[in-house]
Amino acid sequence: MNDLRTKVRNHLKPSRYNHTLGVCKLAIHLAKLYDVNEKDAEIASLLHDYCKYESDEAILETYRRMGKPICDVIKNHPNLGHGYMSAIIAKEQFNVSDDIFHAIMNHTFGRAHMSMLEKIIYLSDALEEGRSYEGIEIIRELALKDINKALLMACQNTLIFELKRGNMIHVQTILMHNALVEEK
Repeated sequence: MNDLRTKVRNHLKPSRYNHTLGVCKLAIHLAKLYDVNEKDAEIASLLHDYCKYESDEAILETYRRMGKPICDVIKNHPNLGHGYMSAIIAKEQFNVSDDIFHAIMNHTFGRAHMSMLEKIIYLSDALEEGRSYEGIEIIRELALKDINKALLMACQNTLIFELKRGNMIHVQTILMHNALVEEK
């Protein structure tokens, strides 16, 4: 694991690596709480932003190479596809499991009916100790008690933020929201 941490540290800017360590710390804590493999949570959190600084063209080329459709959100803001590219690199270079692959791939937009590992990585990215926004403390507390309620609140917070800014909303985020409301 130290070898992976070194590779990630050498690949990311220091500020992004610090964020990654915060995600990792929270992910391991949540994995313990929700009986998820801690090593899987650590690996997924270490690699979730691995391609954060890749060029827009490199991200779009990864989509094309893998035959994955490029939606309008990614066409307009290719960097939002860094999770997908990070997941592909994690699979190709680090041979991660499918569970870890999906957790990395879906950490940005979420998706309906996520696995517990996916939920943990999504929330850890949104709630790590370096993040600060209105309502985050409530969501952090909720994450320790009811991960689905925390996930719904974090999702709604993201939707409101993006709508206020006039940004497009990825369909996966909408589907995640609707599935969480339906499960509630």
